[in-house]
Amino acid sequence: MNCSQRKLLILLFVFLCVTTIIFNHDQCQLCSNITTIYKHIWIEQALKQIPTCIPDDRPRQRALLYTLQEWTHFAQKYNIRYWIAYKTLVGYVQRHALLPHDSDIDLLIMAQDTAQLFQFSHLNFSSIYEFRIHPEWYIVEETKRSYFHSEGIHFVAPNARFINRKDSIHLNIWPMYDYHPDQTRMKNNSEAMLTQYDKNSKWKSTPKEWTFPLEKCLFSGIKVWCPAHPEKLVANIYGPISVNISSTECINGSWTNLVEHKTTKKTTIMNNQNMSTTQMTKAQTTAIRLNDDDDLIEKALEHIPICTPKDRPRQRNLLTMLQAWSHLAEQHRIPYWISYGTLVGYVQRRGLLPHDLDVDVIMMSDDTPQLIKLSQLNFSSDYVIKVQPQWYIANHSYRSYFRKEGIHFVAPNARFIHRKTQYHVDIFPAYDFNPLYANKSIEDKQSENLAIQALRNHWLSYPRNWTYPLETCYFSEIKVLCPAQPEKFVATIYGSNAVRKSDTRCVHGRWVAAI
Repeated sequence: MNCSQRKLLILLFVFLCVTTIIFNHDQCQLCSNITTIYKHIWIEQALKQIPTCIPDDRPRQRALLYTLQEWTHFAQKYNIRYWIAYKTLVGYVQRHALLPHDSDIDLLIMAQDTAQLFQFSHLNFSSIYEFRIHPEWYIVEETKRSYFHSEGIHFVAPNARFINRKDSIHLNIWPMYDYHPDQTRMKNNSEAMLTQYDKNSKWKSTPKEWTFPLEKCLFSGIKVWCPAHPEKLVANIYGPISVNISSTECINGSWTNLVEHKTTKKTTIMNNQNMSTTQMTKAQTTAIRLNDDDDLIEKALEHIPICTPKDRPRQRNLLTMLQAWSHLAEQHRIPYWISYGTLVGYVQRRGLLPHDLDVDVIMMSDDTPQLIKLSQLNFSSDYVIKVQPQWYIANHSYRSYFRKEGIHFVAPNARFIHRKTQYHVDIFPAYDFNPLYANKSIEDKQSENLAIQALRNHWLSYPRNWTYPLETCYFSEIKVLCPAQPEKFVATIYGSNAVRKSDTRCVHGRWVAAI
């Protein structure tokens, strides 16, 4: 090989190296741009599921989600351990998303990790976002901290803030302590506890296992870190009702605290009618309850999307029917729990799936005689209970239709039917033995498993503790009974994606299967 050929090869090698570098750079830039576009799409899709009440809601909600997304990138880049907390966690538990009226984002970090954040407060990492650490973060009591307005520290309670300067939005970063500040750190405690502020700025301790290990979760389509038991933490700080029901409602174009509103409304009614408690008849009490039910249902409907003109009437009828069933079951002590597609709706959105056509519940098959007795009573002019005459046959493929008696079904053991619309609650059976492998007559003790029919008529046997003890929960504002571990039930029958993602979407005015 002569000299000119060697030079040519060297030039060719350099050219290939430069070309490869440029290509890889462009490819990385392209991937980055595509990722950014998709993240924008996810946020805009998430916003469609968040109601608005006042004109400023949507811009504020959008700014909060983009700020949270920027924080997640920042925290991942610098390996910052955090988890969502307070009202942000309430939003996750109630709707897996931002509360429509929320004005900021709340996060928790271990207090001792604040020292790690100091190095980031001096970084010029963005023209829009900045990091502010309280200079006295190491002082536990907020009342002993000072404001540092000249340094942009306009807060004392959080240890830090991640601030969106453009939209005047911020993330509060609160401290979590591995000891109780009012007690000595040297005290021997047999149970590992963590302590944080509660909603009244008082110290609240909870088991460490409620928080750790942290789990990845989706909040309005954004990947964040969640505590291990978010429902327990929300119930502990805000009360059990906050796991399912929002404390704030849109009334006459403004966000209103429900407790204050109901107190004012009740006082006004009593003053206008000058009515004493002893004058309130049973009929009047029932009428008020029905009006309250209607109000709850209309409130719930505000959070359920529609795709076709028939959606809202159907959704209203289904919720009204479920409310009637709930009252009837409670009155007659009928043990049941929501299941199948209805439970998917509860897990995904704490309410009715927008496209659902009926309501599904499960009862132990042995409790079906209760329904037979109830079906013989004239309990309502609007609803009727129809029980499959062959309900005792576990395999419904061996059952018959009894159309003359209005039994147009074989799979459920019974139906709770609205006479006028024919919408219904399907009441499916559960067994404490597997019909394929065991005979109930030879069971001498309570089984550790329950069995139901899953997809494609296959029998599913699952741990009893996934169902019991039954828990009171709120489904589109309606009080119902839920299994103890609804997410496990949904994931087992429909797959893990069904816990967070719907299999149906609205396309050009039609509900279609999501691909």
